[in-house]
Amino acid sequence: MKTVKLTINGKEVEAKAGTSVFEAAAQAGVFIPHYCYHPDLSVAGVCRMCVVEIEKTPRPQISCNTPVVEGMVVRTNTDKVKDQVKSTLELHLINHPLDCPICDKAGECKLQDFYSDYGLYQSRMEFDEKVHKPKAQDIGTIMLDSERCILCTRCVRFTHEVTKTDELGIFNRGDRSELRTYDHGPLKNDYTGNLADICPVGALTAKDFRFQCRVWFLEKTESICGMCARGCNTTVSVNPQTQNLYRVEPRRNPDVNKSWICDTGRWDFHYVYAESRVKTPLKKVAGVWREFTWHQAFAELAEEFKQPENLLVALSTQLTNEEIADCVQTFGVERMKQFTWVVDEKVVENRTPVDGILKHADLTGNALGFQKVFKTFGISWMRQADAVKLLQAGKVTRLLLLGLEGMHLPGAELLIKAAGSNVRVTAHASNRAPCLEEAEVLLPNTTSFEKSGHMVNALDFVQRLNAAIPPCYTSRNAHAVVFGIERGEDREPVSPSRERELTQKLGWEGKSP
Repeated sequence: MKTVKLTINGKEVEAKAGTSVFEAAAQAGVFIPHYCYHPDLSVAGVCRMCVVEIEKTPRPQISCNTPVVEGMVVRTNTDKVKDQVKSTLELHLINHPLDCPICDKAGECKLQDFYSDYGLYQSRMEFDEKVHKPKAQDIGTIMLDSERCILCTRCVRFTHEVTKTDELGIFNRGDRSELRTYDHGPLKNDYTGNLADICPVGALTAKDFRFQCRVWFLEKTESICGMCARGCNTTVSVNPQTQNLYRVEPRRNPDVNKSWICDTGRWDFHYVYAESRVKTPLKKVAGVWREFTWHQAFAELAEEFKQPENLLVALSTQLTNEEIADCVQTFGVERMKQFTWVVDEKVVENRTPVDGILKHADLTGNALGFQKVFKTFGISWMRQADAVKLLQAGKVTRLLLLGLEGMHLPGAELLIKAAGSNVRVTAHASNRAPCLEEAEVLLPNTTSFEKSGHMVNALDFVQRLNAAIPPCYTSRNAHAVVFGIERGEDREPVSPSRERELTQKLGWEGKSP
């Protein structure tokens, strides 16, 4: 790989040949203000904000579209550069509405940030009326305010280059230029939320988050999405005062999801607070769900585990590596080896995105981790097809499903249907999905937003899941359930040290990309 040496603000920098001055500066820790540049989109060079002075060049150049050359001397903080940035900002703000008090982008708006850092000028423009454009246009999951748009074209490039759906374009010319969809209709892709992320101003905002909470009240947790095998890296925003989830956004990882996440992973977190959430242990008595205690549940399950040959444990591949290891170590190493997984092996074997971008057919986050944990302990498991046959043949009398999350449970539905009326079913689940109405006992499970651990995605990366909120209601993770069944009684929740011990035993700590 050929490299070149250049100097940026008096500091010698080595960069790969062909790298832009902007990227070389970023690698050296030098920030250059910008609007249109995005690391995962093509270079447009339209905002003219990222100007720098280059020695022996008569005028400032845009850094995003200027390649580095050997011996180049670059300055990003001269008076000439500052004046150019200030003038460019003034042009961007000529017709910009004074919407800051009501704009959802307030606190994250690059117009606000750059005006504070590089502007603070007295406007030279004198006119009575700004150019007005359509406001608050509903284009599906996104609200479009053309009046706030600075025409950076990030969104246009995204729909052309990433989703390849080409719904957005810039129409008309001059100060009448306007962003809109080609057919004046809604967006037609499953990655629309990314438009709100990449918009540097308040032109594109997400309807799901619109007017819900000011961003400066939110606390952010770095985590991963468990809604498919891709394991996109995420940032989860929570109001620490109420402990409520407000939004899930992509966290850039060039090796996994770049800067993107699908709309399912972004907005389907509302099941955490849905009416269907299992809030307390439930037992069906004479066809009616009755509340009972964790202590009673653990005492009954402990009795069942005294006859392991009659028991089938089905582990969800939504569990973390540590939870799976806890189940295997407690139930399988010495007592029993009758395990299956709650996922169709056919979708696990297909590791390519079904939409050619990110989404996988496997709608669970840790099928690969399941396999690795079992192999680590030297224990085999039944394929789902074999488990179905075992249940249909009446070879087991009790089915325990651990770690079910959300409302879409195709693997669990298949196992419960195969169990029929002759098998007593206990389901550890976050929500009362329709198939779980056939169970005898429901135990409230934590969601992936309420627990920590590691998962292995379809690309074979070990990644860290971090709890963003405490467990809701009386929900317990699989560690606590295993702990309770093992002892036959309800005790204090399992400490984080148990998870750390399992992580270290598996040798996966710190392996996230």
